[in-house]
Amino acid sequence: MVETQTGPAYQRLADDLRGQIARGDLSVGSPIPSASQLVKQHGVSTTVVRDALKVLRNEGLIYGQPGKAVYVRATPEESESERLSLQEVTDGLLQLQQQVAGLEPTTDATALEDLKEEMKDLRRSVAVLQAQLIELYGRVGQPYPHDKAPIKGAAAPERTRRAAGA
Repeated sequence: MVETQTGPAYQRLADDLRGQIARGDLSVGSPIPSASQLVKQHGVSTTVVRDALKVLRNEGLIYGQPGKAVYVRATPEESESERLSLQEVTDGLLQLQQQVAGLEPTTDATALEDLKEEMKDLRRSVAVLQAQLIELYGRVGQPYPHDKAPIKGAAAPERTRRAAGA
C-alpha cells in the first residue's frame, strides 16, 4: 500500500466513502459503487478497495459482500451511537461479572442445619403420603401404578408390605 501525506490508500478511500455517507451522497440503504467502479474512480487496486470496505464494514457503516452488492447500513453518527451503546452493555456485563465473582457462598451453619431438618421433614411427609396411597390402592384392589418404592428413609415401611399383600 502506497502511503502519502494523508495515509495509506485504503484509508483515504475509506475516508472518502465515509464522508459521502455522512453528507448523504450515499444514503442509508443505497448501494455503494461497485469495486470496479471504485477502482476506476479512485485509481487504486482491488486490494485497496477491499481493505477500505473492510474498514467501513468493521465500523458498521456498510454490509454485504464484495463482488456482490454492498449497501450503506448506517451513518457514521448512527454507527458511533450503536458502538457506544454496545460499549455500555459490555461495561455493565463486566461489572455484573465482577459483582458475582465477589459473592461468597453462605456459610451460616445454623441456616444450613435448619434447611437440612426441613428437607428431612418434607421427605418424611412425602414417604407417609406415598405409603398411604399404596395402601389405598391395595384396599380397592388395584396395583399401585408406579414401580417406585417409597422414598428412602420412609416412615411406615410395614404399611407398604401390607398394602402389597405380603
